[in-house]
Amino acid sequence: MRGRRSTADRIREGFLEPTLSEAVPGDLGLVLPYNTMKSLIEMIHALEKVTPGIAAEHTLFYGVEAKFYSARPKLTESFETEIKGLFCGGDGAGITRGLAQAGAAGVWVARHVFDRINS
Repeated sequence: MRGRRSTADRIREGFLEPTLSEAVPGDLGLVLPYNTMKSLIEMIHALEKVTPGIAAEHTLFYGVEAKFYSARPKLTESFETEIKGLFCGGDGAGITRGLAQAGAAGVWVARHVFDRINS
């Protein structure tokens, strides 16, 4: 809540022992959108009313930073996977790098699914 990243030293100096020892300390504010961080902070303050102490300065949040650009399922031209009837569109296909491309991929998949249903 102070806007400072967690470091191993800061965590060691705190009053809590992390429950996930293999987690790498960092700053969720660098990987989560501003509104998400704002919502997390509002949530922790609301929880403080029913669980006093939860909004302490030493409370830790765990988050996942995941990048899936290298994970690409085998797809047909219509974005169908090796599992018949399962399509991957948008960022889930691992082939788009932007919102416009992901949206276009979703439209492409929807048209192929529609054609299959109506044939």
